[in-house]
Amino acid sequence: MTELARSPFGHRTDLRSWLDLLDSRGELARLKHPIDPDQDVAAVLERADGRRAVRFDDVTGAEFPLVGNTVVSREQLGLALGCDPHAVADRFAAALDAPRACRQVDPATAPVLVNRLTGERLLSALPLTRQHEFDGGMYLTSALLAVRDPAGGRMNLSINRLLAAGERELRALLLPGRLRRIFTEAEAADRDLDVALVIGVHPALVLASQSPADRELDDLEVAGALAAEPLDVVAAPTVDALVPAGAEFVLEGRFRAGRREAEGPFGEYPRTYGPGGPAPVIELIDAWHRDDAVFQTILSGGREHFYAGGLPREAMCLRALRRAGLDVAGLRLPESGSCRLSAVVALRNPAPGAANTAMLTLFLTAATVKHVTVVDDDVDVLDDEQIGWAVATRVQADRDLLVVPGAKGSSLDPSATGALTAKLGVDATVPADDRERYRQMRVSPADPERVRTHLAELGL
Repeated sequence: MTELARSPFGHRTDLRSWLDLLDSRGELARLKHPIDPDQDVAAVLERADGRRAVRFDDVTGAEFPLVGNTVVSREQLGLALGCDPHAVADRFAAALDAPRACRQVDPATAPVLVNRLTGERLLSALPLTRQHEFDGGMYLTSALLAVRDPAGGRMNLSINRLLAAGERELRALLLPGRLRRIFTEAEAADRDLDVALVIGVHPALVLASQSPADRELDDLEVAGALAAEPLDVVAAPTVDALVPAGAEFVLEGRFRAGRREAEGPFGEYPRTYGPGGPAPVIELIDAWHRDDAVFQTILSGGREHFYAGGLPREAMCLRALRRAGLDVAGLRLPESGSCRLSAVVALRNPAPGAANTAMLTLFLTAATVKHVTVVDDDVDVLDDEQIGWAVATRVQADRDLLVVPGAKGSSLDPSATGALTAKLGVDATVPADDRERYRQMRVSPADPERVRTHLAELGL
């Protein structure tokens, strides 16, 4: 891995350094022709999903370019965090265990505060998109909502779907979690809540925004622990919040206590629509941006969306499994389950009962997970074919399935009843007393280096 990959931030904790890296690897495409933000942008990103990032230089009606698909593979996750793709959950778990204090900079030196967005246009100047056919309108999908938690003063980051209504109003879906708790407490005191919307950041900041809803955590410090050096932050000019100094945009606003307006429906991570309903309202006060700023979108139901929420869940699951005394060789929330609904865990030499312990631990740790497959460490959890092979050759349905009815699940799962779901565990491990019969056949050449030379000659 290159030096830049090992130190993803260098001296710039920003989206630009990441896009430069993708460009150098041939993983950033650029569209210079005009494009309609009403589903055309999403159609291009959907086609490029899993392949490359796309920059749109001319989004109809907008004053700024747009980029999406900034992380489209687990290899890129490893690149962003400076580790092997198999180790990204461990890397994130380590950041949760040892956050790093941020470095506050003078507002006069913060790139994100160089330009103020003035005039009557605010939201219409930005390249917001309507992504899916039945979405309720134009949405901002990538903003990190930075809110100070009164309990300790730590910063909470979250990504919430935001429907634009006019030039200075956003309607936010607040699912159960830390932000909703902070907002509910402020509203109970009849107090508006300051919020800074941060757009255009390095992938590690997106990941940090999905940290556990722990009031002892400062999500900016989690991002700093993922960086090569402390994260540069700056005080927002108008609202009480710290924001990354190298972000592309910061929009300042306040949640208005007691106000609700219609929001939704919206295409969500299961690749079905989340319903609409009354939602809290953010009134925007001011907006700031870097020179030559690039706006960012996240395709809902795309890999970037999956990984943003999936990797932090993987880290939480990994920690829980290890606390349960299990020797975990690998863990993954697969893309086929939107990195939310299913899990695969590999155990080293699992003792009798270890697979069931793993299943139940994961069901309790990540409520969205409803399918768990447990394999041995000879199976690569990043390889869907190997996982399928283990299920096909090591599972007997009358012996190796665990069903938990009526458990807490995801309210966005269309097959669930409310938020209640049945959970399924599959034990695809080898019996401890019969490993020889299940041994995988291997090719083991006498001279592996010579074989690599032959493969290189063949371009394989």
